[in-house]
Amino acid sequence: MNRTLKRTLALALALIFTFMLAASALAENSTPDPSPEVTATPAPGAPASADSITITVSGATISATHIYIPVTVMNASGEAVTLESVYNKTAGESVGSDASSPLPMTIPANSSREVLLTDTHSGSNSGTVTRTLVFSFKPDSGSSFTKYQNVSVDFGVDVNGGGSNEGNTTEAVHPAFRLSSYDEAGEFVPAPSGNAGKGVVVRIPLQCLRSNISNVTITPVLSTSLDSFPFEISALDYTQGLAGSLYRGAIVEFRYSGFKLNKMVTAGVKKVDFTISWLEDWDATNTRQSMTISIYVNVIKGYEEATNPDGTKPVSKPKVILDSYSISTDKIYAGEQFDVKFTLRNTSDEEAVQNIQISISDTAEVGKLMPANNGSNTLYIAKIGKGETHTETISMQSAPDTEAKAYTLQLDFSYEGASNVASYTATETIAIPILQRIRIKVDEPTVYDDPWVGQSCALYFALYNMGKAPIYNCMVDVEGEGLAMEETYFGGTVAAGSTMRADFSIIPSVGGDIAGEIVITYEDVYGEQMEERLPLNLFVNEEMPMDDPGAMIDPETGMPIGGDPGMADPGIETIGGQTGGFPWVWVGVGAAVVAAAVVAVILLKKKRAKELEDV
Repeated sequence: MNRTLKRTLALALALIFTFMLAASALAENSTPDPSPEVTATPAPGAPASADSITITVSGATISATHIYIPVTVMNASGEAVTLESVYNKTAGESVGSDASSPLPMTIPANSSREVLLTDTHSGSNSGTVTRTLVFSFKPDSGSSFTKYQNVSVDFGVDVNGGGSNEGNTTEAVHPAFRLSSYDEAGEFVPAPSGNAGKGVVVRIPLQCLRSNISNVTITPVLSTSLDSFPFEISALDYTQGLAGSLYRGAIVEFRYSGFKLNKMVTAGVKKVDFTISWLEDWDATNTRQSMTISIYVNVIKGYEEATNPDGTKPVSKPKVILDSYSISTDKIYAGEQFDVKFTLRNTSDEEAVQNIQISISDTAEVGKLMPANNGSNTLYIAKIGKGETHTETISMQSAPDTEAKAYTLQLDFSYEGASNVASYTATETIAIPILQRIRIKVDEPTVYDDPWVGQSCALYFALYNMGKAPIYNCMVDVEGEGLAMEETYFGGTVAAGSTMRADFSIIPSVGGDIAGEIVITYEDVYGEQMEERLPLNLFVNEEMPMDDPGAMIDPETGMPIGGDPGMADPGIETIGGQTGGFPWVWVGVGAAVVAAAVVAVILLKKKRAKELEDV
């Protein structure tokens, strides 16, 4: 009995001593280094060493048997370094890596790489446990070296009870997904970047950290703030989904190719949130779980607000413009009244304008365009709202002696901004075409010759321009049965107060009484053609037929040779049975008269031509 008791006590003491040694060793290993290592930044191009390596550990994720530890390794040296292995010094075992970032892994010079370490645990841990990990590196040149890093893992629950977490039975909730820096093929996925107003591709690679997850969806968190959602919102829903189940460690990528950075987004890094939801295959209630992840978008060239030379922000200037105008009549003649209706528009969408004063004046000549009935040339408008219009009508009159041409009516605006009460000015113009009424008088035509069929007949008339404007491109023509101009008559321009004397010839082709018209055409200053018509009544003589056109005339007797003697003129006295001969004297007199008339007509035409040249 005593021997048994002694053995029991000895065994109990041995167990107590063993437990104390284990607790002391655990406390020694878990105590953090009170003097953290200070790493100096190596110079660019320096060889790799422990000082050139920076290890950053993110929050660990705990499953039933494994711990997933995201680690970022930065190589600030001038040569590539290979991370060969990771060793858990506390547990005395190697640490594995996920298939998405297998070891060994090469880290280029001045670059970083992410590694997802997979460590194990017994499942009975509680509270926060610190593990010391040893990272072994091999540079391209030089000797291998190691780097130590403490990793704290918060198990969040005291499974066995007791300790500082005694009575806390709430288990920690671990995320189902994490952002991955690599896609399923192991290729690096850069952060999205672009310029304002341009398209950008957003790639979101996710690594599944749990098993039995299915029906995954992802959607961006939309916002009117360009710092939270820097893209243009062109769709009602941006949700993407993935059917089927995912296994632990799987990487799935969602891609948004239609995103376009808003043209008003400023330069910088923008944080964009996405909501991920999924189903747990073991959950009989089919309740969707969700979490939020964030990505960062680099806006390289963003919107920049204009500034004044002194650095102040410019103030938007409301502009008043002439939107449209119309004139009450198509033709405005000198000395007559007309109405001008015009519409003003405030082009600003941000500010109204007020106290608008409009002064109306003729820009070219004073006293040619003026308000009708001794009216005022100034208008007043109290206010025009932002983006709105206002219509006014003013009666105008031109002076009776106004030259026929287009005049410019000038509208000078002065107004104020409704919000800042700043003063502004503007000028618009309206084109006003003025006409002079054309007044002409035409004399009755004079016929110089006795008209004969097929023979030229000279005519003359005078046209008087009694208006205050020239007439242009004056031409004369004739209309009537068998009447035609010998040649075209062009009178050109007839100035105001001048006369056009038209001498021309016609050739009738039909005999008898002919009723025709002389047609005078001309144009005003705008090219509009007008005409005047003069009645022309002629009796055209027909040609006298010859009874025997083939007979020859005897020069002594004046009778046809071999002709019928009975054809002799009974009025010619015969001497000795013979006629007294042809009356050549009378023929000569008639020929002289005709020649004199022809010469007179020619001289008259030359005189008229010279007068027209002098006009």
